Amino acid sequence: MESILLNYLEKIDKYLKPLAAAERADIINEIKSEMLELEAKDKLTSAQIVERLGNPKELAKAYLGQSITQNNGFNIRKLGTVIVFYSLAGLGSIFILPVISILAVTLVICGVIVPICGAVKFLGALVGIDLPIIMFQFGSYTASPVMAFPLSIIIGILLFLAGSFLWKLTIQYIQMISSKKKQL
Repeated sequence: MESILLNYLEKIDKYLKPLAAAERADIINEIKSEMLELEAKDKLTSAQIVERLGNPKELAKAYLGQSITQNNGFNIRKLGTVIVFYSLAGLGSIFILPVISILAVTLVICGVIVPICGAVKFLGALVGIDLPIIMFQFGSYTASPVMAFPLSIIIGILLFLAGSFLWKLTIQYIQMISSKKKQL
């Protein structure tokens, strides 16, 4: 294989670093196989193959987008992949993607923390300990510790659902950006 094709594959590999090594190797092997097929079957030169495959950054972005959207679940590795995808996605996504993805993660975390705080406040009231640092307040109304517990559960569920919705929106936005799926 000529150096121009090897350089192309190295660039793709560099852009795909946040993916698991096995997934990255599968993608590289798929592209390499397509290159060899184009070389043997269609008798294309290395320059023509690279031209047909397009910009390595765009091709890697399509694969990253596909990897992110295959599983809608959240994990730290996927968040890292979203961050790298964001860096490849371009100027149009400089505001939208970080806002919705960061807000999604923040709302999910708050959706977990708020009920825990409500339970701590309630348990503190049961044993006679006042925890002024934890309070449930709407404007001038401050809920009693007994009332704060169910309210915190309701608010926690709403925050968690809002965060989950925004995470799905993030995935859909990434699908839209990477809709220029690779044309192998």
